[in-house]
Amino acid sequence: MPSKFPNSIDDASSLYSPADAFSAKPLETITTMPVYAGDTTISVESTGVGFPDEYGILSIDDELIVYTGKTATHFTGCQRGAFGTVAAQHSAGATVRANMVSAYIKALQDAVRAVQQDLGTVSSRNYVRKDGPVTITGQKTFVDGAEFGSGAKASTGLVRLPNGGPIKWRKADGSGDLGLTLGANDHLVADAIIDFAPGQTFGAFSYPDAGYGNKGIVQIDPAGGLAVDSGIVSMAPSGAAPGTYSKVTVDAKGRVTAGANLAAADLPGHTHTASDIVSGELPHKVQKDGADVGTRRALNLVQGNRVSLAAADDPANDRVSVTISASPPEASEITNALGYIPANRAGDHFSGPIDCGPHQTIGGPLENMAKHSENFAAATWDKNGGSCSVTSNVVIAPDGNQTADVITAVTDTPVIQQQIAGLADGGTYTFYIWARVASGMRKVSIAIVNNAYTAYLAGPTQITLTTSWQRFKITGALASGQTGLWIVVRQFAANGDDWTTGDIHLWGACLQQGNDPQKAYARTWASQTPHIASGLAAGPSVIAASDPTASPLKIHGPGSNLADSTLLELTPAGELILAGGSGNGYRFADLGAASNPSGWAGVIRVKTPAGATLGYILLYSNP
Repeated sequence: MPSKFPNSIDDASSLYSPADAFSAKPLETITTMPVYAGDTTISVESTGVGFPDEYGILSIDDELIVYTGKTATHFTGCQRGAFGTVAAQHSAGATVRANMVSAYIKALQDAVRAVQQDLGTVSSRNYVRKDGPVTITGQKTFVDGAEFGSGAKASTGLVRLPNGGPIKWRKADGSGDLGLTLGANDHLVADAIIDFAPGQTFGAFSYPDAGYGNKGIVQIDPAGGLAVDSGIVSMAPSGAAPGTYSKVTVDAKGRVTAGANLAAADLPGHTHTASDIVSGELPHKVQKDGADVGTRRALNLVQGNRVSLAAADDPANDRVSVTISASPPEASEITNALGYIPANRAGDHFSGPIDCGPHQTIGGPLENMAKHSENFAAATWDKNGGSCSVTSNVVIAPDGNQTADVITAVTDTPVIQQQIAGLADGGTYTFYIWARVASGMRKVSIAIVNNAYTAYLAGPTQITLTTSWQRFKITGALASGQTGLWIVVRQFAANGDDWTTGDIHLWGACLQQGNDPQKAYARTWASQTPHIASGLAAGPSVIAASDPTASPLKIHGPGSNLADSTLLELTPAGELILAGGSGNGYRFADLGAASNPSGWAGVIRVKTPAGATLGYILLYSNP
């Protein structure tokens, strides 16, 4: 094994331990069991005192072995086949001898030569003596803490330089020198640019800022200042996070130590007048029926059909005056779409033809599939087992007439609803209702329910009632094969409604096909008013029923004494029903011959409105 020096210090593992050949102690023993080529422990009768305790050399037959330790009867850590021999198997009783071979001397020679090579010769020393001047030739690398000169030194060592000259460092490749010397007032002078390590501090300095007492200070020439060419001057963090601030805090040395945005309290109180605003426009909130449309800097007024606008700028009064003019109805326009006469237009009438659209088309102004649109006391309006009561015609309606009803909660879950049939298969329908309260506000819900009353087609949707009339709507679609539904106004706890007691006002219920909000509606009684194709013509007029089961002519009105409010009806069979006054109404049927008594020309059969025969009217041929 070669010497470990100079990488580490040699020991018995590299120099081996000698055997004492001149002692009276035995230098051999025998194995007590077979030794195989791979064994690292060898059992013997006795290791004896003559064998070294560690790193001794053994020989068994032709094999040399180095052991690292021993017990009384074992050599341990055996390195088999040492010094070029071959590890072999040995039998029990083989002789084991302590050996001193030439390799031992060779190891000592290698160690001595390694020390000499590291120290060098007189002409080329690799060491520095401490007793007097030393001349070092060639480039040398000094370990950390090497000392030069003499005198008092700190624990890290002192380098003492001649006072009269500089000291030079040369690069490893010999390309340049760095010189340092002491100038006037013992200031350090360097003849090259110096890069300082990060965090480097310089000396101690008395500075009037107590916060810097534990930091190194670099003193800058007050006349020349500090100049940085293509570099960066780094400052300690001030405590303010990086960012842009409209308000900052500065300390006595001009450093920003905090930043924040301006708050309302930072601005002085001031009330602006109109003269303060000299340019630009202020945004204004625009609303429709109390709901926000948008916040913009301009409002654009657009003329509508037969509505004209005239605008004039009035700088003197700082305003713009707008005049809105509407033209009267013209022929061929919808002129009686309201279906009722407003109180303030009593006695007036509209001119021009009625133009409603074909039967059952979407959104026609005279369609209303709801019955008793203004009479919520009618039995057609289901009260859900008496959950509410109705007082009729006690509130002024949106048209100015006293026809609106008061609906009073009887239970804490009032419901008023109507089942409507005869609708378009799978059609989409919109339920409209006018509603308000006498004072304050109230929340209720409106909904459309399927005909079986098992699922909502729309809603329940919460609406907020105020003291002003508002027209609410909700739209739902029938499933395929369905032709009926329920329209509902109710208290719905899941929506947070609060109509558990007290009154609400309702008027003008309307169900129209589609989702086309009409401002008007057709007033109904006990029957529905689907779309009809109607008009005004000169000459004979033909009224045709839509199918053989429908009456071609039917007139309803509040003066009827029949349950369905019929005043006049022509049945599909040609029978005429008349109703009115206090009677039950009559149905005039077929004209027949008179056989008894003689002399009468014939008879007219008179029936009840339901079709049961009551009797006959005799017709006399010659009164």
